[in-house]
Amino acid sequence: MSFDFNAAQRCFSDCRAGEGGGRLAHYWLSLWRGDRLPMRADFKPREIADLLPSVCIFDVVPDVSVRCRLVGSIIVQGAGQDLTGMDWLAMTPPESRTERLSRFSRVAHGAIGRGLRSAKRVSGEGEVAEEIMLPFGDVGENGARQVLTYLGWRPSLYDPTITGVENAGGLLLEFRLTQLQMSAASAA
Repeated sequence: MSFDFNAAQRCFSDCRAGEGGGRLAHYWLSLWRGDRLPMRADFKPREIADLLPSVCIFDVVPDVSVRCRLVGSIIVQGAGQDLTGMDWLAMTPPESRTERLSRFSRVAHGAIGRGLRSAKRVSGEGEVAEEIMLPFGDVGENGARQVLTYLGWRPSLYDPTITGVENAGGLLLEFRLTQLQMSAASAA
């Protein structure tokens, strides 16, 4: 399957990401091989070591499941527990599970997801953080695909007793999807 590298670049040039998200996007874009999505094996965590506390990798079986494979330490702190190995849909409010599965499935199939996550500061004030979802091109034996996610917030602003998993499990606000799959006609 062919994917549109130019569409991926435009996703971040037309609407710039924050500093950390922009660096992650730039690195992910550097891993493309022509019209193919980056492969997980090409992703070298040491290249973005300072961003890893804000990064998660999810195993997504499209239209079936979303599991937290790796969870950065800042996200663990903000969620109030380590989510590694957990079923992300089970952590999601029941009324939002179908939409979350749909979003992750579309990204896993070849799209970029971007949105805003809300939380509360210790003071009770609202806070918004950028989230970016990027697909890898590999497909496991069970049909699982990996999605790299970046969350641009810092725990010093948050009290896990106010946010925690109950609130972290909510859907992104203002979610935007950039489709990368090329049709057979446009790929020719």
